[in-house]
Amino acid sequence: MSKRSYADFTSKDATSVSQILEHAEDLLRAAKALKQELETVRDAPEANDQIILVLARHNKKILPTAQLLVQDETSAAERHKAASSKIQKLNHSNESSEDATAALIIPAPVSLTRWTPQDIPSSGMPPLPPVLDPILEQAALTHSGMVARPTDMSYERLEWLGDAYLYLMATSFIYQTFSSLSAGRCSQLRERLIKNETLHNYTIQYGINKRTRFPAEFGLHGRIGGTQASQTAKKKVLGDVFESYVAAVILGDTEGLPRVAAWMKSLWSKLLAHEIQKEYNSRPRLMHDHLSIDGRDYKNEKDPKQDLSPKTLLVQVIGTKGVKLSYTDVGEPKKDKHSKLPWYTVAVFYDGLGERNLQLGVGSALSKKEAGANAARYALENKTLIKRLQTKKEEARKSAELAESVQQEYDNWS
Repeated sequence: MSKRSYADFTSKDATSVSQILEHAEDLLRAAKALKQELETVRDAPEANDQIILVLARHNKKILPTAQLLVQDETSAAERHKAASSKIQKLNHSNESSEDATAALIIPAPVSLTRWTPQDIPSSGMPPLPPVLDPILEQAALTHSGMVARPTDMSYERLEWLGDAYLYLMATSFIYQTFSSLSAGRCSQLRERLIKNETLHNYTIQYGINKRTRFPAEFGLHGRIGGTQASQTAKKKVLGDVFESYVAAVILGDTEGLPRVAAWMKSLWSKLLAHEIQKEYNSRPRLMHDHLSIDGRDYKNEKDPKQDLSPKTLLVQVIGTKGVKLSYTDVGEPKKDKHSKLPWYTVAVFYDGLGERNLQLGVGSALSKKEAGANAARYALENKTLIKRLQTKKEEARKSAELAESVQQEYDNWS
């Protein structure tokens, strides 16, 4: 039987692939619509009853669409059974890389949820997930200069794919976890996770580098009588190998993507442990402790479901006529120890009602906006000071009401 070329594969299966993509788009749209409606009823009274109705309505679209994808999987498996059975070894003389391409499995979808302190390993590194497909494992660890033929698979194409998966996963974890962080600050966190130095270190720590097949110039002493790769080139290629290994795990079986997502979530959480813990600690404190500081609930009048920012909350708690809150840079310029970017320190000051230049709190961050928000947050945590300023606010309110009452009586008498 003649081998099936890549051209034959694409021409015969283009229609079926388009159909699968169409079904996948339908499922994504239906799931998105369900998510949006669930978010609107999440905090509503008798939410459970409404959730049941929402699920029943949307499942009429989601379940049939999911069933179509199951049928697509069955059809694809039957169509490629013969081609897939041919692939036994990466360098088998009667096979080509097109056979391996045709046999790659479409990964199962996965939900990427926010980090919590529980995701941070207490010690050590999370276990390295194995590559369940030996062909992909060998390809992920093999340099293109070490393959028998140009058509054989190497780490380079897998590295390109793994890079995309890591970029998307890092973006999603950060987006889900740090809801109030600016896009620029989110990009800084993502860079820490996916930069070559980070991935190179992972390759060394897991010992993946000891399993690679690379030309001699990448070895400790270089090629005998020849060239030696620079340290920069060695670090770059070992970072790339980590990305290719990630892709090989994902493509190795249908549950590869969920396994990699759980692994990277745990692995990356060690790198951002400080930021994750800080975010986790700050959210409930603002939502529960400070919204009723003076015995009344402070709500966002435009959108009651949205949390108030620390600056806005501070104004509502102690702000009144004749009071000014100002935010000013303090301290010497510093650099963040992780990103080496400028580290800003901002203090919030109170003027009015007999107080002058009273410092309420100090906060630091990689942006002045975030540092100011932290300063307001720390000010709100000083309950003794806040209580004293609230007393001044209440006394000023009563004095203003008394003055208005006296003026009204005088106007009526005259």
